[in-house]
Amino acid sequence: MKNLKRGDLVYLPAAITLIDSEVVKKWITLHEPTTGVIIETNLNNENIYHRVHTKGSEWFVRTIDTMEVMSRA
Repeated sequence: MKNLKRGDLVYLPAAITLIDSEVVKKWITLHEPTTGVIIETNLNNENIYHRVHTKGSEWFVRTIDTMEVMSRA
């Protein structure tokens, strides 16, 4: 998962929390697994958060909570 880039599809497992910004005003907890699209990887050049688009909005998600969707083709 070291080569994630803008536009890559990622798997987001259930029971993780997504936040709206570094100063959290809004958050959601996923009740079922879903996918998201990477908008920005490794925010502030740190390996802590990615910004993803999922559920109709942009969210920050911890990098350890994302899994790259791989094709078997």
